[in-house]
Amino acid sequence: MKMNEKVAIITGASSGLGKATAIAFAKEGANIVMAARRPEKLNEAADYVKSLGANVLALQTDISKADQVVQMVNLTLETFGRVDLLINNAAIDYPSPITELTTDQWDQIIGVNLSGMFYASKAVFPTMMKQNSGYIINISSVAGKKGWPNATAYCATKFAMAGFTQALNGEGKPYNIRCSIVYPGGMDTEWHTNPNPKRIDPEAVANFLVHMATQDPRFVVNEAVVSPINEGGYP
Repeated sequence: MKMNEKVAIITGASSGLGKATAIAFAKEGANIVMAARRPEKLNEAADYVKSLGANVLALQTDISKADQVVQMVNLTLETFGRVDLLINNAAIDYPSPITELTTDQWDQIIGVNLSGMFYASKAVFPTMMKQNSGYIINISSVAGKKGWPNATAYCATKFAMAGFTQALNGEGKPYNIRCSIVYPGGMDTEWHTNPNPKRIDPEAVANFLVHMATQDPRFVVNEAVVSPINEGGYP
């Protein structure tokens, strides 16, 4: 098993790509920490991952709250003793024209999509430095490559993730900590209610994350766009 006994924290793990990633990593032998805000969905997803034989720690966490993120990482260390992987996947959006987007909605999107990534990365970094190893993968979106109407806040956060990732990768190099950014195309998740053959299965993206996480640690995939061939990369 490619990830035997590795410890992976996955945010936004109750559904969609987060849940698919937890399943994919579990099948490769990883110990899984699943963090999400919705307890019922989280526990349902965690029960399924446990049924695969994985050790799972399910933690209700609002990733936009720094104290909850610190608690999440501390409980991970108490349970497993280390952190090998952090998948910053949690994200929200309120699609609307800028004239209708409220300041509260803007703050929430920034809080989850951007601040949450910062809080989680900051919380695991000291442990990874002590281990002299670690891998942080930030899940952006093709919305981080090309902006589109009615998504000003969402696109802003997804573009900003690139600069954060590049800077953090530089900070991590002396400690063998890698940091990558992935731009998935539109995926078939609960965010979309209408079927579209151009969307990619979250399982396909999750399998790609397994591929990234199991490469020779001397190398890093700095960034990757993952989308269906008929999508052409961007919406």
